[in-house]
Amino acid sequence: RSVSGLSPLTTYYYSVGNSSGALAGEGDASYHFTTSPTPGTSVPTRLWVIGDSGTANSNARAVRDRYKEYAAINGDADFILMLGDNAYNNGTDAEYQAAVFDTYPELLRNLPVWSTLGNHDGYTADSATQSGPYYDIFNFPTGGEAGGLASGTEAYYSFDYGDIHFVVLDSYETTRSV
Repeated sequence: RSVSGLSPLTTYYYSVGNSSGALAGEGDASYHFTTSPTPGTSVPTRLWVIGDSGTANSNARAVRDRYKEYAAINGDADFILMLGDNAYNNGTDAEYQAAVFDTYPELLRNLPVWSTLGNHDGYTADSATQSGPYYDIFNFPTGGEAGGLASGTEAYYSFDYGDIHFVVLDSYETTRSV
């Protein structure tokens, strides 16, 4: 689902629940996010760019911990850009659970994630049908709704953050022949 009516560059606090009540986040200030700036606006921007991060091992946790130490002093990134190979070995749902959700739970509460498909993610994904764990987990703009032109697919897309335009390509699974 999408959320509309939010102001740019504004921090919002949230909880997650159902009709029975809150399941997480109620009264917990760690459940928050900050919206993007107005498109075209020049603002200082900080990204956390990670690639081949899907090992779910001590190396991945060390990188996460160094980021958290840096962010505690310098402030959080505005979003995470994952460069692919987000879940080793084969991009299964269980591997995503370990490599993404179990490794970055606090960060995922606060930071938007933009990702691209790597070869390990692609072993269980099909970009032509946008199916498999990668496409079940992530939801990216297909109609240009985050800036740029409509791609019609989550395999490659673009988005704007302030006056920066990002183009995310699938160089593994999608054919490049014309």
